[in-house]
Amino acid sequence: MTAVRALTAALLMSIALLPSPVHAQAVPGTQVTGENDALDVWLPQKDRPDGEYTNGLRISLSRGTAPLWGRLVHSAAPCSGHESAAQRCLTTELAIAQQMYTPEPLSHRSVDSSGAHGIVAAPIPGDRAFAGWLHADVTGNIISGKRLTSFAIVAGVTGAASGAAAVQKGFHHLISQVDPPGWRYQLGFRPAANLSYTDHLRASLSGSDGHDFADVIPSWSAQLGSARSGAYGDVVARLGYHLAHPWSPAARARAGARDFGVWLYAGMRESLVAYDQLLDRSYVKNDSTFSVSRIPWVNSYQFGIAMRRHSLTISFGGTHDGKEYRTEEVPNHSYGTISVTVDRGLER
Repeated sequence: MTAVRALTAALLMSIALLPSPVHAQAVPGTQVTGENDALDVWLPQKDRPDGEYTNGLRISLSRGTAPLWGRLVHSAAPCSGHESAAQRCLTTELAIAQQMYTPEPLSHRSVDSSGAHGIVAAPIPGDRAFAGWLHADVTGNIISGKRLTSFAIVAGVTGAASGAAAVQKGFHHLISQVDPPGWRYQLGFRPAANLSYTDHLRASLSGSDGHDFADVIPSWSAQLGSARSGAYGDVVARLGYHLAHPWSPAARARAGARDFGVWLYAGMRESLVAYDQLLDRSYVKNDSTFSVSRIPWVNSYQFGIAMRRHSLTISFGGTHDGKEYRTEEVPNHSYGTISVTVDRGLER
């Protein structure tokens, strides 16, 4: 109940302020995204990590509405799905999300005098902290065929109220594994909030049938707040059959409600991180304080496959993140992502 009350407060705080997303896809409808480092099936089983960013879940609901904030954009109206390629329109996205972070398990192993390995139930110097981050996002999107501009606020909490420890322990009980150690040393309760601005552009190639078969989407974003401050630039390329437009409801409607598409995607990102509450805050173990030295420049790349049929889009892919702090044990942390989108929700 504490986690529910905290999330409700975060959502109300977000709605009271200015809207916009950290995840930049402004898909009208409902989207559920799950991320876990056990999903990186492209790696051998023994090489799959189980730490750092280890699990995430995000559920978002997008509508063609723009309460309050839409009055600031005089040249656009809420999206109806009937706009021309040059017209701009507005959507609002509400989301709840939880991320879970743990040190790499290799740093929890000890060896006794007989050479037997055991699990150390606490972080050690150089480990990142156990941490959960539960937050609500409100995003305002300005959409056209070639551009997506988003303004977002994210508000949430860390600590036991984030529910991360309960989720991981519950899942381990479900699969008959021992409780994961170390959560009693997690980062403590703290509310945090962020404002962000994100801009996407799109250039595409179409076939003789009028459907897109390739596109390139560069973007950049800046975030400022007590959760995370920084900026990134990235570019994503897609290639396939009947690409679904990544953000325009009108473009998707023009492609046909029964259109089928399948495509591959790949991208890369360079991030400059000035502050990250999950790495810059210290944690306490046995009355001693520990912290890590964060690396400001972080690169990552992603790849995957997606398929669309009727109003349903399913994608599966992977992300490799470079080192985020100097004592991180692996040079590239990887995790898999599954995303399911139901392309509905233009009702007002």
